[in-house]
Amino acid sequence: MKGLPAIFGLVVLFLLHAGVTGCQPGNLAVTADPGGNAVEAAVEAPVEEPDYGCAYFYFLWGRQAELAMQFPEALEAYEKALICDPNADYIIRKIPVILLRMGRGDDAVSILQEYLEKKPLAAGVRMLLARVYIALNRNQDAAEQYRTIHQQDPEEIGSLMLLSELYLNQGNLGEAEKALQQVLSVNPDSYPARVLLARIYLSIKEYDRALDQYDRALALSWSTDLLLEKSDVYRLQEKYDELIDIYREILRVDPGNERVILGLVNFLLVAEREDEALAELNRFKERSADPAGVDISMARLYARLEKFDQAIDILRGFLLKENSTDARYLLAVILTQKEQYEQALTELRMIPRDAEEYENSVILQVRILRFLERPEQAVELLEKAVQDAETRSPDMYVMLAALYQLQDQTDLGRRTFDRALLAFPENEDLLYEYGIFLDTAGRRDEAISIMEELIRRQPEHGEALNYVGYTWADKSINLDKALEYIERAVQLKPDNGYILDSLGWVYYRLGRNQEALEVLQEAVQLSPDDPTIWEHLGDVYLALDREEDALETYRKAIGLFNGDSKAGKALQEKVNLLENRERK
Repeated sequence: MKGLPAIFGLVVLFLLHAGVTGCQPGNLAVTADPGGNAVEAAVEAPVEEPDYGCAYFYFLWGRQAELAMQFPEALEAYEKALICDPNADYIIRKIPVILLRMGRGDDAVSILQEYLEKKPLAAGVRMLLARVYIALNRNQDAAEQYRTIHQQDPEEIGSLMLLSELYLNQGNLGEAEKALQQVLSVNPDSYPARVLLARIYLSIKEYDRALDQYDRALALSWSTDLLLEKSDVYRLQEKYDELIDIYREILRVDPGNERVILGLVNFLLVAEREDEALAELNRFKERSADPAGVDISMARLYARLEKFDQAIDILRGFLLKENSTDARYLLAVILTQKEQYEQALTELRMIPRDAEEYENSVILQVRILRFLERPEQAVELLEKAVQDAETRSPDMYVMLAALYQLQDQTDLGRRTFDRALLAFPENEDLLYEYGIFLDTAGRRDEAISIMEELIRRQPEHGEALNYVGYTWADKSINLDKALEYIERAVQLKPDNGYILDSLGWVYYRLGRNQEALEVLQEAVQLSPDDPTIWEHLGDVYLALDREEDALETYRKAIGLFNGDSKAGKALQEKVNLLENRERK
């Protein structure tokens, strides 16, 4: 056996100290058979008295092999140890574990069941059998073992706690709750049971019961983490005053807890108690190891309150002491909100290329230059940015192409995407944006080709599937394939109102109007501000001869369309025709 040399010296010393000269072959009442049935053989063999030295020798041997992940060798050694001492529980419990790790779970179960037939009150072995059942995904059998342990010893609650965790892992909250209530009937002061019950009630939105269990658990053992768990109940209920009280209670005990202080500030803001939030930040700054970080937090808070001048003063003062690109970018954002565009550009140009905020600074500069109607400078800035392989990004190329398109230079926009795809050939989002660019340029056939290439690369790209499917449905072509694409998109993004609109529209084109109606009614719930979805719903109502519903829906769509849009005007003409028909 390979494990012998590594442990031989240790074993010999142990045997000599125990007064045992060795493990003689004559002491082995039974030799393990090839099937590995040493447990049964050892129990039945007539052994006059256990040979403890022999058993420990082979146990150490098996343990060494187990640690070396040599499981067949470990099994053989443990089986021999059990022959030497058939009643050694510490060895009996090892063999099923090794069998399980060797993929012989059923053999492990058989050994444990045979042992329990002889010693049914062996709770530790029964626990091990439950764990083996769980590993084999036989959860009901495991649950039965836990129940048996409790039935045999009604004061024992460890098995009930394990039973509750088993049910929780299965998502069976009702049975988990029953097990925990059993625990509390034996021991009302069980902290783990109280906490698990609180979490169950929180997950099923029984907030009052959750609060009660959290309070009982806190009375047993107060902790910041558990109190923060309790605060989640108030957060979900939007009871911000109670939540704020919890944060302040924690700070009375742990006044330097930065996470709690920032959480308190956040929820004071949510509760629209801005002055208190500022006061907390000022107090925090006095004792903070990072007052600079607090300055930036205060500036963000002032900006949120639209107290821009105060935010600007804090950031300018901070930048005199420390050259922070984060603070400088925030300052530029605030200056942009105040429409102080030239000052904002000055700050943004000071952000170096190796800064984390560089890409955002370039994008904000482009936005400002567009506000100032200086598109040529915006193009120049982006062209310079995309020349740098270290800092360029797909988004920069997309913005550059859009600028060319706004200047009626669509071909330059196309060449920009070609350059982008050379720089980022694996970027699927870039390919999708290229398709959208071509669509807005009126080159829908080319857009379809790009999107189909994207689908070949990534068959699970929901937006591309939706684009191609909807475009085909809109043209009333390839309808079966369009339905296949859109159904796949819905599976990928079931809560997307625009994709559901596509599904409804292809149903409409296929003449499946009742299905179209159901899907489009769901789509307008998910995307209630999209006029096209409302118009599609109106078309379906009209196809179902529900003219009043169609008119009402069309009017809703017109209200959402831009008054000058072609689509809005075309829909108004449709409404006028329907109204005239009603009058006749």
